[in-house]
Amino acid sequence: MDRDVISDEKDFEFLLPNGEILRTILVRPELTDSNLKTVIKSKGIFLSKYDKEDTVPVLMRTLLSPEEYDSIREMQKFKIERLKYRTTQIPWQGGADILSHIPKDLNLHEILKEKYKYDPGFELKGIPSFVPVDSRKDKVEMKFTVEEQSDIKSIHNRKKEYEGSLIIELKADGHLHLHSTKSFTSRGTQELVDAVANKLEKHFKAEGAVKKEDSYERILFDHFDNVNRFTFFMRFLDDIGFLKFKKIVDISVSPDPEHEIPADVKEFMKDIENLNIRGKSLRKHILLSQKKYRNSILLLSITAQYEFAHSEGKGICDLEYAFPDFRLSDSHKAEFQFYIGKISVDRNYRAFAKKSKIEKSIYEDIDTHKMYHYNALKL
Repeated sequence: MDRDVISDEKDFEFLLPNGEILRTILVRPELTDSNLKTVIKSKGIFLSKYDKEDTVPVLMRTLLSPEEYDSIREMQKFKIERLKYRTTQIPWQGGADILSHIPKDLNLHEILKEKYKYDPGFELKGIPSFVPVDSRKDKVEMKFTVEEQSDIKSIHNRKKEYEGSLIIELKADGHLHLHSTKSFTSRGTQELVDAVANKLEKHFKAEGAVKKEDSYERILFDHFDNVNRFTFFMRFLDDIGFLKFKKIVDISVSPDPEHEIPADVKEFMKDIENLNIRGKSLRKHILLSQKKYRNSILLLSITAQYEFAHSEGKGICDLEYAFPDFRLSDSHKAEFQFYIGKISVDRNYRAFAKKSKIEKSIYEDIDTHKMYHYNALKL
């Protein structure tokens, strides 16, 4: 590598940003209002409000210390993410032709302008729109791609494309409702797909397809008590469609401060806020196998491994089920999601197997399984 290039990269790595360069970093969607609140309070600055509109101008007028810069780098740490899925549902009063209910002037570029007062640090590619899925009138999908650029990353790797999508499907499983699935790979795509969903909800209410008093129901942490939440997670440790459950890879648990922990595990859980457990035969671990602990322990995530036999081939895959935004002080906002981790196709099928088809089938089976058990177990 050319010495001048190496020198430039090192200079970039150790340059403390300020002014406009700092603004482009702070407005990135990966950095939340809470993140910036933490940074600005650490500088001894206290504000009446801590929205980005309030904190960004203040931080732009100050100098970051190396420690504060490192903290921001860690908060915004770059990583390649897989598609994550979240689901909502709402009672439906409209017709079966969903595409006819989508506003003709729906424009993602305009939605971006409305949502962000600052340049969010990413650019929407193309002109995305809703299209029918498999020529169905009662199921439509919009896919989009954003290109994100970060001034906090290496000069050789500042751009990355991320995908997001919104699937809207009319279902009549017990009650007629509109079923929306959001998929995203980054914080930016997550916020954009949420903004589109919110825009559509207002439109559906305005045209009478959804009652004004109804709202999209998300799968939230406090929709379960501790016992039912355990049961909900454990339902994924069964064979699901073409997936045959193999083992638990890891689990994440936390003691519930509002319930007394049984004496035999009290010392084990002492002073623990969040415990990740990896190992073999985790299904037999006492925290999962013995129901007496379930009322006092918060189960936050499970990663499970399955074997599969699909038309594209055989293999194994990992799936994570989690409430990734869980915070003890704000648990009611934590939303359930799942994502498909590693997919390994057996050697005999690798030459022709299309993993995208396998992933689509996994998503469809897990999503149906998830909504059935959620509706059965929610409070």
